Amino acid sequence: MYKMYQLGKTSKQRLSTCHVDLQLIMNESIKVSTVDFGIAQGKRTIEQQQEYFDNGKSKINPKKYSSLIELFKRAKHLVDGRIRKKSDAVDVYAYYNGSAQWDLESLCYISGVITATANRLLKEKRISHKIRWGGNWNQDGVILKDQSFIDGPHYELVR
Repeated sequence: MYKMYQLGKTSKQRLSTCHVDLQLIMNESIKVSTVDFGIAQGKRTIEQQQEYFDNGKSKINPKKYSSLIELFKRAKHLVDGRIRKKSDAVDVYAYYNGSAQWDLESLCYISGVITATANRLLKEKRISHKIRWGGNWNQDGVILKDQSFIDGPHYELVR
């Protein structure tokens, strides 16, 4: 029998900034995962988004958009209280050896758990949105190999 994991206090707080569908998906996923994971980020400010772009962690450059609405269509983490009240994206990490880990092997396993959980919840009509993982942007079932940018920790709602 494997160990049953649960999200920690900080992960729960970060997850609370996300859309209710993402909250349910992550809370259900951790219960069945054999790899422990946590929530790295839910909501993000425009300044944080710019920093992520400048450091090569995101392909979305806020300066490129002349309209906040257009920026928010692409940058799913952004929350401002008017255009979006809760994040439409969440980033996760694997947790082992006493710290957050970002290796693709663990993130791929976690992705399988999260994707399967989301599909089950959608079928049960407990959530209303599909999700997309940053290791399979085009959702063609070919992970990592045919992606121009791999964002292993990232999940977002498809609207």
